[in-house]
Amino acid sequence: MDWKDTLVANSQGFTVRFEVVPGSSRLLVPSGFNPWRKALEARLTEEPSRGKANRQLVEELARALGVPERDVEVVSGHKSRKKVLAVWGMKPEEAILKLRPTMAVLTEKGG
Repeated sequence: MDWKDTLVANSQGFTVRFEVVPGSSRLLVPSGFNPWRKALEARLTEEPSRGKANRQLVEELARALGVPERDVEVVSGHKSRKKVLAVWGMKPEEAILKLRPTMAVLTEKGG
C-alpha cells in the first residue's frame, strides 16, 4: 500500500486515515506513512486534552491542503490515536499534489 491509498474519495470530497502522536516535541502534519496501519502519521505538540490535539490536526491538515478549517473534520477516532478525517470540496488527486512534496522529503529521510 502506498500513502496515496489512504485518501478515499466520496461524493463530497475524501476521507484520510491518520495515526497521531500527541505531545510531540515538534509539529509535523503529515509526518510520514505507516504501511502496517495503512495511515498517514501526524506529530502534534498539543496534548489530547479537551480536543486540543484534534483541533491542531484539523488546523494543520487544512493549512497543508490550502483549504479553510471548516472543510476539514474529524469523523471518527475523537478519543483515539487512530483517526479518520473528512475533507470537503477537494478531490483526493488535488490533495496528493499538495502533499506530495512533503511526503517525498519524509520518504527520503526515512519518515
